[in-house]
Amino acid sequence: MTSSPRPAAPIDPAPLRRGALGTADTRVPPGPQGPPLLGVGVQFQYDPLRRMTAWLREHGDVVHYRVGGTPWYLLGHPDDIASVLVGEHARYMKDELTHELARFVGRGLLTSEGSFWRRQRRIAAPSFQPRHLAGFAATMAERTQRMIATWPDASARDVHEDMMRLTLDIVLQTLFGAATIPDLDAVGDIVSLLMADFQQNFLTWRRLLPAWFNRDAIARIDDARDRLDVILYDIIRQRRAGADPENDGDLLGRLLAARDEDGSRMTDRQLRDEVATLFLAGHETTALALSYALHLLAHHPEVAERLHAEVDAVLDGGTAGLEHVARLPFTDAVVRETLRLYPPAWVIGREALEDCTIAGWRIPRGAQVLMPQWSVHRDPRWFDDPERFAPERWLDGLAERLPRFAYFPFGGGPRVCVGNHFANLEAVLALATLAQRFRVSPVGPIELSLLPSVTLRPKDGVVLRTERRSA
Repeated sequence: MTSSPRPAAPIDPAPLRRGALGTADTRVPPGPQGPPLLGVGVQFQYDPLRRMTAWLREHGDVVHYRVGGTPWYLLGHPDDIASVLVGEHARYMKDELTHELARFVGRGLLTSEGSFWRRQRRIAAPSFQPRHLAGFAATMAERTQRMIATWPDASARDVHEDMMRLTLDIVLQTLFGAATIPDLDAVGDIVSLLMADFQQNFLTWRRLLPAWFNRDAIARIDDARDRLDVILYDIIRQRRAGADPENDGDLLGRLLAARDEDGSRMTDRQLRDEVATLFLAGHETTALALSYALHLLAHHPEVAERLHAEVDAVLDGGTAGLEHVARLPFTDAVVRETLRLYPPAWVIGREALEDCTIAGWRIPRGAQVLMPQWSVHRDPRWFDDPERFAPERWLDGLAERLPRFAYFPFGGGPRVCVGNHFANLEAVLALATLAQRFRVSPVGPIELSLLPSVTLRPKDGVVLRTERRSA
């Protein structure tokens, strides 16, 4: 499908043709204004999801603004996003906010760059290939069944807490070969603290202040990191001491078996950084997708009934497995539509390594470039009635008709999420297993209070009524 550009902003009477990569315009794109020192940092702090969407609708597909002395560019057109993530990806690196995460996750797949990142990616990627995913499917369904077996026949519960525990259990089993950790809830507390402090101190105007001003928040993050390290190094230590530490049946075994060109192994610190990245990313995003899917199903009973009917017909009372996934198209569509409306990765950022051009506009070296899934996924140019939860929209080939980056919940290009197929398989199997045994209904309003941090989290959880379905 050939995409069409949004009309130019009114202040640009003679816009350059989209895609023209000749001499860049010396002006900056239109965008919101702010005080000379802070820029729009204070504005952005309050509801960044709505701010980004409003700025793109008001100013056009390339929006310029400043936070402190740094120029930021917001992209809303799939063609421009494709240019940054694919066509000219070598001219960009991860943005400065992503690199702030190194304080917590270290130099893992998410935050590393260059040859080191390429090496780590080569090691990690095989664990997420189809032949390995097939072996993970049974664990995903079994752990979901184990969880819901403990639920009462009817209760009001925070399903986000449940999903965080479930996906952490699954990632420990499938990727790290660990049966359990002493306290799963402690990990949830660590992650929640990180998300809250990161949002407050690195996604708002407070990041412009001297480090000493944020010392309390930084101390809390460092303490959370230290507590997580106790857990992670224990997993690594147990595995190194095991009878077959380099068994390549899971990711940790592959990392332990990896060698540099000189034959040296990864240090415990390198292992820790990769495990921390996948340990957190491997369960946080899928837990959010499942939580939001259950929230949407609770408020759209007609969609839930269609889901129950499909699951009942396909599973016929049995356990969900890899062989059922292709026969669960509506379940898959519910997951897709949930990721459209509530993408756990709500924005992707890059930093220009050199002067670049996007849609005719000059992007200077060091500029920060944001590509918000939240806003693009709700653009009426690509999705009819975009605010409506309508899983059926994915059943007639919509994915093939869309511009490539009109829908990109897992990013794209060389740095596309390495675990995207793992996450999608887990979400479909877990949702099918849940829907087979339980139905959900609302407790609160349909409008969730959201916390846009490293991921898009529910600020007050996702409380729903769960009720066991009759046999």
